[in-house]
Amino acid sequence: MSAEIIAFKRPDKPAVKPAAAPASRRVDALDILRGLCVMGMILVAYAGDWNTRFGVLKHADWHGLALADMIFPGFLFCAGAAIPLSLSQRAARSTRTGLSLHILWRAGALIALGVALNAIPAAIWGHLRLPGILQRIGLCYGLAGAFCLAVGRKSDSDFSMKIWPVAVTAAIVLAAYAAMLVVWKTGSCAGACFDQVNALPAVVDRAIFTPAFMWQYGTYNGAVTYDPEGLVSTLGALGNVLIGVMVALYVRRDGLARALPGLFMLGVTLFVAGAALDAQMPIVKKIWTPSFTLVSAGVSLIVFSALALVADVLKARIWAYPIRIFGSNATLAFVGISLIDVVMQLPLLAGKSAHDALSAWLNAAMGDVRIASLTYSAGLLLLLGLLLWPLYVKRWFVKI
Repeated sequence: MSAEIIAFKRPDKPAVKPAAAPASRRVDALDILRGLCVMGMILVAYAGDWNTRFGVLKHADWHGLALADMIFPGFLFCAGAAIPLSLSQRAARSTRTGLSLHILWRAGALIALGVALNAIPAAIWGHLRLPGILQRIGLCYGLAGAFCLAVGRKSDSDFSMKIWPVAVTAAIVLAAYAAMLVVWKTGSCAGACFDQVNALPAVVDRAIFTPAFMWQYGTYNGAVTYDPEGLVSTLGALGNVLIGVMVALYVRRDGLARALPGLFMLGVTLFVAGAALDAQMPIVKKIWTPSFTLVSAGVSLIVFSALALVADVLKARIWAYPIRIFGSNATLAFVGISLIDVVMQLPLLAGKSAHDALSAWLNAAMGDVRIASLTYSAGLLLLLGLLLWPLYVKRWFVKI
């Protein structure tokens, strides 16, 4: 969710004398994709009425796939794609130890910020959730960044990596996670447990966090049993980040225009492979199964390829201006919408929250409760956009 700028080099060409270092340039498609993810998150996660939303704004209940399920994987894809450039940009002014400390600091800061945002409503309503979206991004970033440092090569002016170690590692991580899910068994499940109670991620999260510190909506038969951003399921999310790293290296090696056909076909291949695995390895976002990783990474690649063709190759990007406002300050946008929602939920109006009062007014004014719920979400989106717009105009980007 960071606002990292990604730059790529053209392939090296034989020359009698060394060529000047190519100028870096921004890949607008990544800012646009990140912005779409921020906007989609707000429309999905901050509804006027959770019981009366349009179907397209709902996550799959458990097994299955929904458009809303593609938002978080898109964030992770962008986070992974930013890692190679971040290391390359810092290589000239930092030692390998300095790069390691930067990765550790950034991962820790994201995790701490996520817990802090969870603690703000907890101070009001008395429940603290330890896992969360920023926590998962921070953990995945730390693991992927440490891996890149381990297999990459730092020079005085650059940081370089090969693609194949990243691809092999992503395959090993997903295969290992799949094996863990398949062989795991409990007293009430003889193996291949993919339900809300007996799946390995759910059991581990209950043992480590305890239900009191988990997502209170992750329930089965009225009891909290799982957390969608738990520990073990982060292995699946790590696959999305590593695929983002791999794509960034591929584009850096071949150039964006030349890489696009291959990236699009890779996206289609991953999507088809994930869908084909569904019978043996159910697609479940809430425990981030490997089949979900493949399907969601495929969607991220397909969308990125389409956006890159339009915005970076054909140079048609004026339409994306409002989207880039959110994408260039994604971390700040996440923090901002979280704080706005806390304020909207406070019982300030004669014991009634601004959220409930505004939702009730919209329901009465519009008649269709689904449109009213979407209007509430769109209002929050507009408010946040107006707050972020001056920062974008001044090119002020908040980075961790």
